[in-house]
Amino acid sequence: MEMDRLHVLLVCNLGASTGVMVTKMKEIAAGSEKLKNTDIRIEAHPAGELREYVNDFDVVMVGPQIKHQLKMLKEITDEAGKPIQVIDTKDYGTVNGANILKDAIILKATGQAAK
Repeated sequence: MEMDRLHVLLVCNLGASTGVMVTKMKEIAAGSEKLKNTDIRIEAHPAGELREYVNDFDVVMVGPQIKHQLKMLKEITDEAGKPIQVIDTKDYGTVNGANILKDAIILKATGQAAK
C-alpha cells in the first residue's frame, strides 16, 4: 500500500508520554523501504490542543490512558473529517512503534480503526 503522505498526530494527557513513541515511529518509518517516498510527519500534542492541530494531520491516534476522552475527541475529528483510533494498550506499553505505525497507515487508507 503506497501513499505519498502520512501525517500522524498522537494525543495524550500532556504530550510527553507519547514523545518516546513519536521517536520510535519515526525510526521505523525512516527504515521502511515501503515508506521511503512518503512524506512522514509524526507529532505528539496534549488532547486539549487537538482543535489547534487536527487539520494539519491525516489521522489521530489516542494514547490508551485517555481513551475515556474518545467521545469528545471524536467530535473534534469528525468535524475535521479525520479518522481517530485509540492506540492498542499492549503496543503502547511495549513501545511497539511498528504496530502503531501500521495501524495509522490502515486508519488513513480505510478510515477505519485497524483493530
